[in-house]
Amino acid sequence: MCIGGARLSVEPAAGGGVFPATDQDEAGTMPRYFFNIRDGHDVDEDEEGVELPDLDAAKAEALATVEELRDELADAGNIELEITDETGRRLLTVPFFRGGRRR
Repeated sequence: MCIGGARLSVEPAAGGGVFPATDQDEAGTMPRYFFNIRDGHDVDEDEEGVELPDLDAAKAEALATVEELRDELADAGNIELEITDETGRRLLTVPFFRGGRRR
């Protein structure tokens, strides 16, 4: 994805983690979460998604991603990372900059 002229990639954090409980379906597969970057009205959609045990794991992933990319996106405006499920339903939005202030 490109924002502010920079090519960015949202990848799962290295090492992952140990998650004791999962939201697996009857077939035993974990839910797939998508991490889209929204810049105002434009959305750069994550087309692959990541299988994670539950929404708490997806939230942790989103927060880690925001921390990693915050400096690269400091001049890119009002950016949010939104988590959606496989149906496209927005589950959570994480702003890159709190209160419009940038680090």
